[in-house]
Amino acid sequence: MTSPPIRLQRAEARGDTIRFERPDGAARALADGFFALAIPDHFDPGPGINFCRKFHLPRHGREDDAYRGFRSLPKIYFDREDFQVEHVLTDTESRRRYFPSQLTKMVDSMTDIGLTVLRSTLADLNIPATLWDRATSGAAHGHGTHWFVAHHYRGRRDQPGCAPHKDTGFVTILFAETPGLETFRDGTWHAVDPLPGHFIVNFGQSFEILTRRLARSTTASLHRVRRFASRELAQDRISFAAFIDPPLTGKLYRIHEDETVSSEISIEDFLRLNNEKTWNDHADFGVSAPSRKN
Repeated sequence: MTSPPIRLQRAEARGDTIRFERPDGAARALADGFFALAIPDHFDPGPGINFCRKFHLPRHGREDDAYRGFRSLPKIYFDREDFQVEHVLTDTESRRRYFPSQLTKMVDSMTDIGLTVLRSTLADLNIPATLWDRATSGAAHGHGTHWFVAHHYRGRRDQPGCAPHKDTGFVTILFAETPGLETFRDGTWHAVDPLPGHFIVNFGQSFEILTRRLARSTTASLHRVRRFASRELAQDRISFAAFIDPPLTGKLYRIHEDETVSSEISIEDFLRLNNEKTWNDHADFGVSAPSRKN
């Protein structure tokens, strides 16, 4: 059973910084692991919505072929047999190879927003900018891995929507218009309902590890998507997200109060350990770039 929804803190991007509506908004967002970020006026989610509706469909020589037929690409298409969700996971290279230009442009815009959130949060935590490059393995300066995932939830399946998990990277920018996302807090699951005109932003484990020893730290929230029955929605639930992650090789780091930085674990070992807990059907999910394996 799910408890009442959590109250998402609201923020907007102003230049290179994130500004929260409430004076304590940033602190609450760090503790929650989630917040709502206003979608910029220039952002068009249409290509992402179109892709989520069609990527799992076969191609039939139609004009929208570029959005269909991704089931035939096993290195980027994943059928979660024990869940309702099926999804496409791409890195920058594979998007350039397979995605239509409008969809690639949309993902690039989401990635830029994610980088703004990462850098603004590092600054808000008073981490010196001189340490950002090493502490994030270059991710703060755009040298990490920029995943994009498109989700389609198959309402006819009598299974959970998506497995409980924590995101592994630094920042996730999620577009969702339908409730279903839940977070685990104080021994129970709480709904994280979308706000119209807003992304849902959440912090991942790489950020949690990095800041764990600081007086103020980020929380990587355990979350899932609940089961949906076909009768609940006119169409199957969809969502899509951009991730700001560390590079695929190297180390995850932790920063200390005296501003020293220590290595914690190799990124590859960290990802594989997470996959064993969450996705036992694909041990290398998100570990190596799909474009390098095709």
